[in-house]
Parts: sequence; C-alpha cells; structure tokens
Amino acid sequence: MKTAFPAVLLALAALAALPCPLALAGADATVRIEAVTLGVIDLTPDDGASAGFTIDSAESRLLVYVNTLNSGGSYTQTAVSLAANSAGRIQLPASAGADTVVATTNGAVGDVAAHTATGAGLGLDNYVGAESQQYLWLTLAPHSLLTVSGSVFAQARRTMGAGEGYGVFGWASVDISDDDITTTSMLTRESSLIWGEAATLAERQEDFLLAYANPGDADLRVNLNFLAYTDVTVTAVPEPSTYALLLAGLLLITTIARRQLRGQCRHSDTTSSLYGPARV
Repeated sequence: MKTAFPAVLLALAALAALPCPLALAGADATVRIEAVTLGVIDLTPDDGASAGFTIDSAESRLLVYVNTLNSGGSYTQTAVSLAANSAGRIQLPASAGADTVVATTNGAVGDVAAHTATGAGLGLDNYVGAESQQYLWLTLAPHSLLTVSGSVFAQARRTMGAGEGYGVFGWASVDISDDDITTTSMLTRESSLIWGEAATLAERQEDFLLAYANPGDADLRVNLNFLAYTDVTVTAVPEPSTYALLLAGLLLITTIARRQLRGQCRHSDTTSSLYGPARV
C-alpha cells in the first residue's frame, strides 16, 4: 500500500490546486410593502357600542450591513430608529455603486422597503443586506375586527454565467398579534434564488388583506408589524470542467487502491502455499 500513497497525494494535490471561479457579474433583491390601509368592522352592530381602534404608538427601524470578513475585510452596519410618521433612508455605501444596500420608509403606516445589490467584487462567501421594519401598538375596541390591506412586492434577480454564483433572498411579512402572541394573523411572501438552481428571476406582487378580531367585552392591546428584508451572498460555483477533473481524480485514486489491494492478495496466496495454511 505504501506505493499507492505518493500517487494518491499527488492526485489530491492536483485537485486542491484547481481554481474555483468566483461570481463574475451581479445580483439584486427588492422588497416593498406599500399602500397600506387600516379599517375596522363592527362584529355586533346592534349592541349600541362603537367598534374602532386607536394607534397608541409607532416606530420604524432601518438597518443595512455589509460583511466582507471572509476576504479579510470587516463587518459594517448602520441602524436607525425613527419616531412615528417619520420618513427615513439609510444606505451603504454613502454613494451609490455596484454594491449598494438601502432601507427606506416614507413614514406612512406599513410603508417599508429594502433593496440590495452586489457583484463579485464583494468577495467569496461575503454578503450584504438591508431591512426596513415598522412596529405599531394599537388598542382594539370590544367586538371589533381590524383589517389591514395593502400591496406587497418581492423580487430576486441574478446573472448566471460560467462560474457565477449568488444566493439572493427577499422577504416581506405582515403580522398582527396580541401582547401574549396567543393569537396571530400573518402574511409572508418571499422571492429567493439559491445555489444549484438555474433560475435568474423570482418575483411576487400582489394585494393582501389581513384581519384580526377582538370578540371580547374589553379593549385588546394589539401589535402590528411590517418587515421588508433583503440579502445577497456571493458564492462560488465550479466550472463543468472542474467537476470532470474532480471525477477523474477520484477514479484514479480508486483504481490505484484496487490494484494495490489485488497485489496484496496475490502476495498472501503465495505465502500460504510456501509455508502451509495459516494457524487460527
């Protein structure tokens, strides 16, 4: 078996030296929740009590980040919290370029948007992302049905050429729950492109309607959250020729091992015939 080791090591070294091409072009993701309207329906219109809700407080949070640690860089993050009805926008880098992440809101109820774009220059296994989130705390009157309607858009795109690889993810969610999260009404939509798929575009656009009821006789505290999230990761995809060379190397190692094993078996048979059967 000793004679097989140099050949095996040589084959492994050759495989390790094969180049692994990085992504060559770019990818981007965009998510938006917009045109949101809150409404109310009286569940017991004949009881003489008025249905309704009040918005007690609201807050928006914007976040963008760029991670280049896997290529010797750094992790950069910018986050900001906004008061109710405040518009905001944050972006990395400060000037738009090939690698850009943006999170925005115009201050309207439910208006959140996130956009991420990057290319091979980001570096293998590095990623960028953006998210825009809005929290609202409401008081829902007894026997009231809260309705939340609006429009959601989620898109993921990438180029696909020799050696290109991108994982692209866009996520939108709207959820309503009580303080104890015992009852929840949720809408989630995503557009994603993962490694190994041939698709270059995933897109969803639709109108939505959610509802949340307070059937009790007392006011109910309700949380309403909107989230737009995007993320792009640069990955490596071996060329077809790389796969062929890898397969050839594995076949070579297997062939060498089998030949060596056969040689050992023949040597064992010769030894037995010269010295008699082995003792047990």
